[in-house]
Amino acid sequence: MKKFLDSTLLILFFAALASNFTPLNLHEAFGFAFATLIVAHNLLNRHFYKNFARGNLNPRRIINNFHILLFAVAIFILIVSGAALDNYFSAPNANWLSIHLAAAIFSTILLLIHIILHAKRYVKEKIFYATTILAFILAFGAIFGLPYVDRWFHTVKVNRDAITGEKLDLNGKILIVYFSRVGNTNFPAEVDAVSGASIMLDDKKIIGNAQMIAEITQNITGGDIFALQTEKIYPADYSQTVNIAKNEFSTNELPALVKLPNVVDYDKIILIYPLWWSDLPKPVENFLQNSDLSVKKLYPIVTHGGGGLGNSIETLKNYTLAEISEPLDVYSSDILSSRKIIYDWLKE
Repeated sequence: MKKFLDSTLLILFFAALASNFTPLNLHEAFGFAFATLIVAHNLLNRHFYKNFARGNLNPRRIINNFHILLFAVAIFILIVSGAALDNYFSAPNANWLSIHLAAAIFSTILLLIHIILHAKRYVKEKIFYATTILAFILAFGAIFGLPYVDRWFHTVKVNRDAITGEKLDLNGKILIVYFSRVGNTNFPAEVDAVSGASIMLDDKKIIGNAQMIAEITQNITGGDIFALQTEKIYPADYSQTVNIAKNEFSTNELPALVKLPNVVDYDKIILIYPLWWSDLPKPVENFLQNSDLSVKKLYPIVTHGGGGLGNSIETLKNYTLAEISEPLDVYSSDILSSRKIIYDWLKE
C-alpha cells in the first residue's frame, strides 16, 4: 500500500510540474490529487512524527529529519500558493505565481533528496547509484529548467480592470512615458504571450510588459500617458528583435520616433522601459536626447528578465539633465503583482 501510494505521489508530482504543457484544469486536478494523497501519506507514516526526537539522533537521521521538515514546509507553500492561484482565497499583494514557482523548485530538490535517502528500501545497490545520479540531474534541471520553462512557455494573462487600489498624489503634473514592444511590432493574432517575450494577454488583447507597468502607474498617479513609437517596425519574433537591438547598439543607431511627447507642461516624468542588452533601449535614448528635461524630476522604472537595472541608469544620466530619482526595477514575472511595489516606491 505504501509503495503504491509513494509511486502515485511521485507520478502526480512530476505530472504537475509539466503545467506549461498541459491544460490548466488538468494541472489543478493533479495538484488536488497530490495534496489529498500527501495527507494520506503522512497518516500512513504518522509513527515517524511520534518518534521524531526519540532514540539515537545520528548525523544521517538528523539530516533526514531536517530535510523532511523543509520538504513539508515547501509542499505546504506549494499547495497554499496553488489554492491562491485558483482563487480559493484572496491575497492581492502577494505574488503567488513566483511563490508557487519557487516552492515547486525547492519541493523538487527536496523530493529528490528524499528519494536518495530512502531509495535503498526499494531498489538494489546498482540501481540505487543510478537513481542517485538521475536525482542530481533532475535537481539541476529543477533549479535552472523550471524558471526557463515558466518564462518561455507560460502564457501570461491579466485582467487590467482588476488592477486597482489606493491612489497617490505626487504634487505636480505627471507624464508617464513608456517604450514597449507592443505598439512597435505587428504581432500575429495567435502570438505566444509569454513573460520572456515581454508581452501578456488581456482576454485576446496583447499588452506589453512596459505598457502594463505604465497603466498600473497611471492608475496610481492619475498622470497622462504617452507611448514611444518608432517609425520602423520591429519583428514579432523575439530573437530577431534581440538581434536588431544588438545592431542598434553596435552602430549607435537612434531609431526615429513617430512623435515626441510635449514635456513642457509637466513637472515629473515617469519613464518606463525594458532592459535591452543590459542597457537603455536606443528609442528611449532618442527621446532623452531630443527632450528638454532639465527642470524636471525623472522617475525611471526598468522591466527586465533577470538583469536588474543593468547599465541603463548610467546611460540615462548621460542624456538628460533631469533630477533622477532612485530607480525601480521590476522582474517580468512580478509585473502583475507590482502595484503595491510601485505605489510604495513612488510614495517614498
